[in-house]
Amino acid sequence: MKKTLLLTIALFISAAVFSQNRSIILRETFDSMQLPTGWTTSDNSTENWTISATNRAGGEANELKFNNEPKAIGVSRIITTPVDLTGLSSIVVSFRHFFEKKSASAMIGIATSANNGQTWNSVWTQTYSETGQYNVIKSISTPDMGKANVVFCLYFQGNSTNISNWFFDDFEISSLVTIDAKAQSIDMGDIVPAGDTEISFSIQNTGSDVITSFEAQFKMNGETITESFETELAQYEEAQFTFTKSIQLTPNTYDSEIKITSVNGENDQNTVNNIARKNIRVALNKTQRLPMFEHFSSSTCSSCVPLERTMQELRDNNPGKYVYTKYVMNWPAPGDPYYIEDGGKRKNFYNVGGVPFLAYNGIGRSNKAVTQEELDEIYNSPAFIDIKGSFNTEGNNINVVMDIMSYIDINNVKVHVTVNEKTTTENFTYDYGLKEFHHVMMKMYPNAEGNTSDFKAGEYQRFEFSHDMSTTFNEEIEDLEIAVWIQDIDTREILNSRYLYEYCNHPYPVQNLQLTEDNKTISWEAPEKNTPVGYNVYINNELVAENTKELSYTIENADGIYGIEVVAVYENNITSIGAVKQIKSEVSIKDIETNDNVNVYPNPVNDILYIETQALTIEIYDVYGRLQDYETTRLQGNVAIDVADLKSGIYFVKINTEKGNIVKRIIKQ
Repeated sequence: MKKTLLLTIALFISAAVFSQNRSIILRETFDSMQLPTGWTTSDNSTENWTISATNRAGGEANELKFNNEPKAIGVSRIITTPVDLTGLSSIVVSFRHFFEKKSASAMIGIATSANNGQTWNSVWTQTYSETGQYNVIKSISTPDMGKANVVFCLYFQGNSTNISNWFFDDFEISSLVTIDAKAQSIDMGDIVPAGDTEISFSIQNTGSDVITSFEAQFKMNGETITESFETELAQYEEAQFTFTKSIQLTPNTYDSEIKITSVNGENDQNTVNNIARKNIRVALNKTQRLPMFEHFSSSTCSSCVPLERTMQELRDNNPGKYVYTKYVMNWPAPGDPYYIEDGGKRKNFYNVGGVPFLAYNGIGRSNKAVTQEELDEIYNSPAFIDIKGSFNTEGNNINVVMDIMSYIDINNVKVHVTVNEKTTTENFTYDYGLKEFHHVMMKMYPNAEGNTSDFKAGEYQRFEFSHDMSTTFNEEIEDLEIAVWIQDIDTREILNSRYLYEYCNHPYPVQNLQLTEDNKTISWEAPEKNTPVGYNVYINNELVAENTKELSYTIENADGIYGIEVVAVYENNITSIGAVKQIKSEVSIKDIETNDNVNVYPNPVNDILYIETQALTIEIYDVYGRLQDYETTRLQGNVAIDVADLKSGIYFVKINTEKGNIVKRIIKQ
């Protein structure tokens, strides 16, 4: 169903509800590519307020966007159509937004006017310092209450060039009712791996009465789940819930919907906000995500030293869990020989105004270091595009071959490649205490613009290049590394990154992966070059044959197969990208897998979780499928796992045994 049709239906429902209990006064979801009819902007920011075909604020596409260009200084307003507040002493304003910071904190606010903008009464302001997604709901009372012709404005105050962008959606003005549950979000990732997926969602109490129970209905691809939930939600409190049934997803794109069907055993007095929808893409597989650091620095910069040392400590504590590239600048003083034009262009891409500056996974952080918690959050979230490759040297030439396999269709991304020297000592150095620098960029391939690419799920792309390192300020040809990352052009998000295998031959993947028509035999051909020591075979993302020497695999039970993958394994644990084949696409509902013979306690848990089991491994995932904690050795008896550092919420304990997998749902208080 198109969003414009949904808007028409929502407006019809809104009118009906308004006539009964006067709940919704104004609701705008910015579905057209034009500003809503009757909405205007302040004179100094006409070109800053536009509609974007994105959903970064957390609603459905489209959404309202405040652009940082052209430069706007002072107060920049987007103004609603007039509404009637006769008889009201207070109202509720709610909206979603996504703040994308560039160099400074920034402020937004809400104001009202009963004289067509000649006088504004500010009723709410908030300063935001961190890039992220936010929800706002506030009860407000304004000097314009009780008047018949009142306009509202959402405003930005400051210098627009200090931010990157600001996105807004689901702007709503309503009067307060007693019973009102808002379906806030479907808490499955935008992209999830195929397989069993828990159905989690969040609701918010936007009424005055405490919500003690509600009934929710989930729909996806013709499948429906309905369940009642007990709770204790005070006014404006938000909480997450999970159905006791899971959903079996195979690779495809699905529309999902959560609907609140009753609250406290009766009808909700405001039904307009009872539904949340989400488009979910299911990937062929998932792979390990490595966080990407882009660090702008200079040996002529004394203020760069603290960040250098803090980030070095983080790297020392996390070997193999990151990818790092350092761009050396030629200021605050000229002289550092490692500055090259490609680094200057990346500086412009991130609007870097001074060093030190750190970009983490595509988000600029100025001179703020990344914490261990922030690194773990990215590292433990799945990626859906994989990178494998290698480089070798001949004299002064470096030769690079890399393969990129995506498990979903991805369009309009950049593939960036840097040749780095791991350690340099010949930088132009003042006596600032730093005698060496690390991960220093020597060359970008093909240049700072990268390679613009589209990827189709299950089809890999190969990139090859050579470069004469004698044309760079390279100190040692034996001390190089190749960093690769894939970056979304529109959002700047880095989808994944890798270092390539060093000074070795390329791990070529298998060829011509096939499955017989009766789904009983998987076969493949050897790689086009080089000789693997074996092959790893995966069915439905589970390893079923490790390091087999055969070129085929017989399936014992073909029921429920939706995907196969074969990876070539070379000496020294070097692996190729996988050859992937999708078998089917469907959705089915089933009970969450449990086993009464495994005791997990206490639940809810505060600090230590005990598991009575005989397990091979134990893994803890959040509701987005991100790995949080695990034990990697054979475990027997009463296992104690420290979960004190986990945030409050719902998690799933996956217990891998010789007889199969057991999943237990826990609540971390």
